[in-house]
Amino acid sequence: MKPANFSPAAHRFLRQGFFVLATLLLSVLGGLIAFNLGACRPELVRQGKLLDMTYPFDETSIYWPTAKPFQLTKVFWGITELNYWYASNEFAASEHGGTHADAPIHFAQGGRTIDQVPLEEWIGPAVKIDVAAKCAANRNYLLQIEDIHVWEKKNGRIPTNAWVIMFTGFGTVHYPDKKAVLGTDKGGPEALPELSFPGFSAEAVDFLIKERNIKGIAIDTPSIDYGQSKDFKVHQVLCAAEKLALENIANLDQLPEKGATLYVIPMLIKNGTGAPARVFAFLPE
Repeated sequence: MKPANFSPAAHRFLRQGFFVLATLLLSVLGGLIAFNLGACRPELVRQGKLLDMTYPFDETSIYWPTAKPFQLTKVFWGITELNYWYASNEFAASEHGGTHADAPIHFAQGGRTIDQVPLEEWIGPAVKIDVAAKCAANRNYLLQIEDIHVWEKKNGRIPTNAWVIMFTGFGTVHYPDKKAVLGTDKGGPEALPELSFPGFSAEAVDFLIKERNIKGIAIDTPSIDYGQSKDFKVHQVLCAAEKLALENIANLDQLPEKGATLYVIPMLIKNGTGAPARVFAFLPE
């Protein structure tokens, strides 16, 4: 049928339809342009909803005193014989250091390795329990069940599958000062007796697993167990329950007590007991 045969009413209907379609297309196009501009301007992300909670990996990254620290070697940075730029590095490090994740196999025989943990398990509600004042008064402070109850009285029950994060203040104030964070700047086995920093109590973690069905726990120190621990009971309890852990996370002072969603992207190491991770939070309005 030719357009000339349409009635006036049909023509009006078509014009209105085309107008609506054009408006929708322009709206979608505008959204895509805005998205791309935001992707090109990181400051828009910082001012908006994303909080980076990862320390860069370099020679200052804090590792366990007996672990291999992060090492970066420049293989080639320069102009090649064919006159084009080329840059490449090599790196080496322990799985457990800097901002990183622990898999259950770390302290549980038969537990899952990093590559066996589904991606969705690394994402969940973020709960921050602020005990920075207590940790400032006692470097060896252990998060207690009472601290959890105090948080819940103020904020409501901890949601299922949450990341429960202990804010000690050590990372925000001291990282990457090894002596201030670890309690010693020594390396090797002789450093271990001098380690001194806060952590979770095994009782609090057992409560969170059994009574709140959490996804995992996180902390802004090098270990979820406190520095003076000899048996790493918190690791044992958590890993035996197939839960996850994050250590040395950054910028906890900027994370709200509730409402944020934590995203953890660990390096996918086959048979990994842990892995360096990019950690960030999506913040509420």
